[in-house]
Amino acid sequence: MIFKSYETLDDVRAIVADQIPEGVNLEYKGSDVLINRDANTVCKTISALANSAGGTFIIGIEMKNLAPIGIDGGTPGPSKRDWIYQIINGGTFPAVETVEIREFSTPTGTIYVIDVSPSPQAPHQSNDRKYYKRRGSHSDVMEHYEIEDVRNRPKRPLQPLRAELHTQNILAHLRLMNAHETDTISDLGCQIEANFPMQRDSLGALGERGIRALAPRSELHFLLGSLIEILQTDEPVVTFKFSYTFHDTPMAQSATFHLADWNRSSIMQTPVERALGQLGEKLDKMSGQIEGLRKTAEAYTNAVADGSGLRISQRTLHALKGLPQLFDPREFDAAGYCIIAEIPLDHAYAIERLRYYPSSQAKELYEQISPEARARFEKHFKVDFSEDDS
Repeated sequence: MIFKSYETLDDVRAIVADQIPEGVNLEYKGSDVLINRDANTVCKTISALANSAGGTFIIGIEMKNLAPIGIDGGTPGPSKRDWIYQIINGGTFPAVETVEIREFSTPTGTIYVIDVSPSPQAPHQSNDRKYYKRRGSHSDVMEHYEIEDVRNRPKRPLQPLRAELHTQNILAHLRLMNAHETDTISDLGCQIEANFPMQRDSLGALGERGIRALAPRSELHFLLGSLIEILQTDEPVVTFKFSYTFHDTPMAQSATFHLADWNRSSIMQTPVERALGQLGEKLDKMSGQIEGLRKTAEAYTNAVADGSGLRISQRTLHALKGLPQLFDPREFDAAGYCIIAEIPLDHAYAIERLRYYPSSQAKELYEQISPEARARFEKHFKVDFSEDDS
């Protein structure tokens, strides 16, 4: 959706504060539309937005002289979300499916924000059998040539199923996703055609049983096999043919993947894998240094005990006693802080940046980080903001 969306109640309040007027992509109505079950107004506005460039329909804003003057008390009682979907499904022809509804609670009721994308199935009739489109801040009846213009636009089917091929290290897997916000894909079946051996334990169940229900915004992963083995076949190709039910309508689609495109490609490490590798190398290096200090210290044990003048560093003595050691934060980056201290990445970046500030300013900024994150960090790392770094 290319128009502005209102994700929170504060976004809706900002409409009033900023005096944002209605327009081609924005329509306001009071909560009485839902209290009085005014299906005509709902269907007219939704179909007009779907027939045009899309937009947002907000129910719960008071208007005066075409300007928003406040949020009303909202719609009292149980949620009207399902009722709105039912009215749209039964009162627009064909039913407008490019709709997302959000609810925001107020002390006295509920505000509804309805996002409508431009529909690939347009034109849509409202429940009065008329076609509407947005003109300025109004939903007007369309002229015949406008209806024909919308009708003759290139159409694409609404297919909520997304099928993608992904690799992780040397493994290839199929990702199936229901991209719809609110509705389930049912009875998903799959036929698989490939010219190379595949991981049948994973894909066999997909091909034989299928998926009874794929919830909205959810995804499933199925292992194909090792890329090393797959690429031993010249020009390996796999085709997935899907059949499923969506909005009580049988649908079919297919996806073909040419895995030879991965030949001679690089296998990249994720940032976390890279950070873990660097951490392991540093820990191995520190372990070797401590072991060397331990062996050296054994030769001076009596000297230390007798006070002969030889002194061993406090860090070395702590290591010999098995006491926990604090890491120097300068030896690690933000990813290392996350892994060792288990703190959020934003806090880790904030701590990493402290090394570029003067000590007094760094100390002040450090104290602004949450106490919990600081406690976790100080359990594993030294914290010193003194001017003398020696």
